Amino acid sequence: MSVGVRVIPCLDVKDGRVVKGVNFAGLRDAGDPVELAARYFQEGADELTFLDVSATVQGRETMRDVVRKVAGSVFIPLTVGGGVRSVGDCAELLRCGADKVSINSAAVADPGLINQLAERFGRQCVVLSLDARRTGEGNFEITTHGGTRGTGIDAIGWARDAERRGAGEILVNSMDADGTKEGFDLELLRLIREAVSVPIIASGGAGKADHFPPAVETGADAVLAASIFHYGDVSIGAVKRALTRAGYATRPIRTLPEAVAAKVQFNADGLVPAVVQADSGEVLMLAWMDDVALAATIETRRATYWSRSRSEYWVKGETSGHIQEVEGVWLDCDGDTVLLRVKQTGAACHTGMRTCFDAFPVALQ
Repeated sequence: MSVGVRVIPCLDVKDGRVVKGVNFAGLRDAGDPVELAARYFQEGADELTFLDVSATVQGRETMRDVVRKVAGSVFIPLTVGGGVRSVGDCAELLRCGADKVSINSAAVADPGLINQLAERFGRQCVVLSLDARRTGEGNFEITTHGGTRGTGIDAIGWARDAERRGAGEILVNSMDADGTKEGFDLELLRLIREAVSVPIIASGGAGKADHFPPAVETGADAVLAASIFHYGDVSIGAVKRALTRAGYATRPIRTLPEAVAAKVQFNADGLVPAVVQADSGEVLMLAWMDDVALAATIETRRATYWSRSRSEYWVKGETSGHIQEVEGVWLDCDGDTVLLRVKQTGAACHTGMRTCFDAFPVALQ
């Protein structure tokens, strides 16, 4: 297993938009791939996987313009798949900014493609995407074309053959568990782990942070998820905290100073309220922070919050220009409330008012 468990958001892209469904069906829009990629980079993702889920089915090339934009928005490894049929396709995606290329249907049709890619670009660049469906007790077959076609090929044997041919990593996606949020298929992971020695990525079925440690215990070197990140059910930070609690090393996101971490008391959702006060003493607003947002605020001196309605981080003034330059941070006596003293540029309230507490004065009885 690698030194640290990698947490990888997956962008399943169709017609230029991120989509997600259940068992690869009933796809619904999940957002813009470039915006999501940038968000996941900021939230501490270790890698990103971009899969053009309709390229193979439609018989066309991967959306290279979108790949270029995604690659330009992040500074972490990017794996790209979907519609890769040749050495030339792989070379073009690498030129677009991909660090690794994922192959599935084309490798099943021509296993020699794995050898060719490994020989040309090195096995560290070749990821076999293995979409497996259960056919009986302990038996799994490979599917292709986005899970729409069965092949009758034994998934475990295929993983073993792909490693021998030069695949440097195997993305193990359970078609039965995909999108169900009921947990990873641990039996499938165990069988693949027993068959190969290259790193494997667990994919398909995650629904909560506690689903991830069992996948690593079963043998996964990295864990991948899509919808739970896209729709804000679970954050990357929550997954890393769950892995850390289970005793697995992960790459730190932003970490709080030890003295602050020992004092601050987050609620059951991992959040703490932040009262924001102008340098004049005027109370401006109330917002929420998790450990990542608080650490970012301390490190950058720019007020950073967690949006409970949008399930994403936001830096105050990033779009409006109404920035909050942080001059001081305090914890209250119980450690369960943060006070920020800021130099406010423009309005603090989204209504355009300087303070959120101007609108509804309450008359005392």
